[in-house]
Amino acid sequence: MKIFLDANICLDLLDSTRESAQKSIAWYRQNKDDKAKTFYFSGDFITTFYYNLTQKRKINAHEVIHAIDSLCEEIEPLYLVHSDFILAKRSFLQEKLFDDFEDLMVLHSALRANCAAFMTHDKRLLKLKKFDTIDLIAP
Repeated sequence: MKIFLDANICLDLLDSTRESAQKSIAWYRQNKDDKAKTFYFSGDFITTFYYNLTQKRKINAHEVIHAIDSLCEEIEPLYLVHSDFILAKRSFLQEKLFDDFEDLMVLHSALRANCAAFMTHDKRLLKLKKFDTIDLIAP
């Protein structure tokens, strides 16, 4: 099963002081060695991780880079491509599936990777329960 981790889940894994971190960390530890599961995150989130950890949390840049590198060894970064933008634009403007364009781009990249689940803490996404063939789940 392919599981896409939203930015908020990955930030929890990188920063255990976040309010939701313990739940995300516990879930990931319980599931990470399951050979039937493959984990992904948007590689485009890396700049967000770096900024949040160095600027907001004031963690040393070298430590942050090492932590992100370790994350990438366990969870495969999946980068946005132009077709993700095109499909998200259609979903946003024509189909009006969801009103968060950034989330739509990431969801379309998860669809492209044939992910079965998208894990997030985002209450608005969780309320949808499903996006196309992807189950929207919390840890």
